[in-house]
Amino acid sequence: MWQGLFFLIFASNLYLGGSFVIKFFEYSCQYPIEEVQISHFNVQPGPKGSFFLQAAFQLGDNQVEYRFKEKFLNQFIAEEAIEEMRKETWTVYKNSYDSSLSLQKYFPMKELVHFGLALAVSIYFIWLYAYSHKFHISQKP
Repeated sequence: MWQGLFFLIFASNLYLGGSFVIKFFEYSCQYPIEEVQISHFNVQPGPKGSFFLQAAFQLGDNQVEYRFKEKFLNQFIAEEAIEEMRKETWTVYKNSYDSSLSLQKYFPMKELVHFGLALAVSIYFIWLYAYSHKFHISQKP
C-alpha cells in the first residue's frame, strides 16, 4: 500500500515539477526587443461566451496582431480593460527558441504553487510513514 502511494506521489511531483521547468524555460527565453505603441484594440468573441482582446502594433515595417491571454466574461468588461490598456506603454518580447512575439511575459506562478503544494504533501506523507514505522517498532514486545 505504501509503495503505491509513494509511486503516485513521486509521479505527481515529477509531472508538476516538469511542467514548472518547461514553463519557466519558456519564460526565461523571452527577451525584450523594443517598446511599441498599440495602434488599435479589438474585442474578439471566444469560446463559451468569453471575450478576448486583440491588439495591433507596428514593429519595423510589419503590422503585427497579438491576442491577449486574459479572458473576459462579457464585452463591457473587455472594453473597460481596453481603456486602461491604452494608457500603458508596451514592450514586445521575442522568444529566442521559436521567434514568436508577445506583449506579455508571465512568470509561471501557478505551476510553481502546484509543485510546491505537491512537494509539501509528499514530505508530509514521508514523515507520516517514518513516524508510523517508528511508532510500530517501539510497540513490539
